[in-house]
Amino acid sequence: MRSLLAVPASNAKALLRTLTLGCDQIIIDLEDMVTPENKESARANVRDFLAPSESFKKLSLRVNELGTKDAELDLELINSFDPIRISSIFLPKINSIDDVKSWSRKLPQNIQLEVQIETAMGLTKASKIASHDQVSSLSFGPADFMGSVGIPSKGPGKTWPEVDGILDYPLFQIIIAAHAHGKLAYDGPYFQTADYLGLTKAAYKARALGADGKWAIHPDQIYLCNEAFTPSEEEISDAKRIIDQYNQMLGAANAEGVVVDVATKRAAERLIERASFARDVS
Repeated sequence: MRSLLAVPASNAKALLRTLTLGCDQIIIDLEDMVTPENKESARANVRDFLAPSESFKKLSLRVNELGTKDAELDLELINSFDPIRISSIFLPKINSIDDVKSWSRKLPQNIQLEVQIETAMGLTKASKIASHDQVSSLSFGPADFMGSVGIPSKGPGKTWPEVDGILDYPLFQIIIAAHAHGKLAYDGPYFQTADYLGLTKAAYKARALGADGKWAIHPDQIYLCNEAFTPSEEEISDAKRIIDQYNQMLGAANAEGVVVDVATKRAAERLIERASFARDVS
């Protein structure tokens, strides 16, 4: 998924609007985007939204933190649906594989678990978390992560200029952990919704690090995320050329004196797959 739009479940109109937007995945949020006094009405909105909903988009639900009363009420909501009308559950603030196992025991066994890494402990355990069979992706939660490790903030997810770029490190570790187990890896949200240049730079950097997509928290961010994670025509042409060179030359150097090896060919094939997905969902 190139763009994952998080929308507060407390906003019924916004929920309906998501079905008309260009995001690849909708994350219906019951956690941080919903104030405590609106949790109950948000769950009612989710029930109303999902009951008749049939969408070609991937629909997911972000629940409240493990061990809270709201998490128990979220579980009651999920288990009340027959059949299950969502593809995955986003699990916030996961610190260990034991947290994942605890959720897994309580949730339908055929539902994907998408894990947010938002703490120092979660980052140290990211590879083990990604190894769980039910986990399909890891996402970076920059704002909570900064609080967890004590990084001073100039705003949500925004570090002091003295350490500009420091959040690339945990994001890259999460990408490595996810891909080591064949799972997807997503960059978290960019909170300055009017800063389109900043979002564009962040999205392209995340893709350059190997991320598969990025969270959006405003409809205006969707297009920029989709664009960043969609291979360009030049990239596609280069990838096809690499594959053809490998198939024809089988280890010999090309005209530029470069040997196209198996690893390079596989990377080109993955790019073609990404481009194919982008065409299918557009």
